[in-house]
Amino acid sequence: MAMGPIRAAISDGVLTFVWMFCASSVGVVAFLIESAIGVIDRGHWLSYVILTAVLFLIILVFNELADALGGASFNPAGNACMYTAGLPGDTLLSMALRFPAQISPQQYSNGDESPLEYVS
Repeated sequence: MAMGPIRAAISDGVLTFVWMFCASSVGVVAFLIESAIGVIDRGHWLSYVILTAVLFLIILVFNELADALGGASFNPAGNACMYTAGLPGDTLLSMALRFPAQISPQQYSNGDESPLEYVS
């Protein structure tokens, strides 16, 4: 189902907001699970399995949420690739409306640090 450009931009903005909130808490969630099951060594192989499982579940939920929002996206690179490849669905106008909704301003980003940097 094709969305209008304004609805797509609003859906992208909502999904990006929720993604930024959830992605920033991945390390905390992994740490809480590790603490609950008694993993003491942060470099233990089980830490990486737990982190991978948490990321898998978050991405699985977000894919379903994006489908429920009619094809919303929290990743501007995916939309740019599909538009560049010539796949139908987006126009230059819709891309111009969707990009600002998917990119967080520099003042709200954490710079060069990755939220996953504190997990391992």
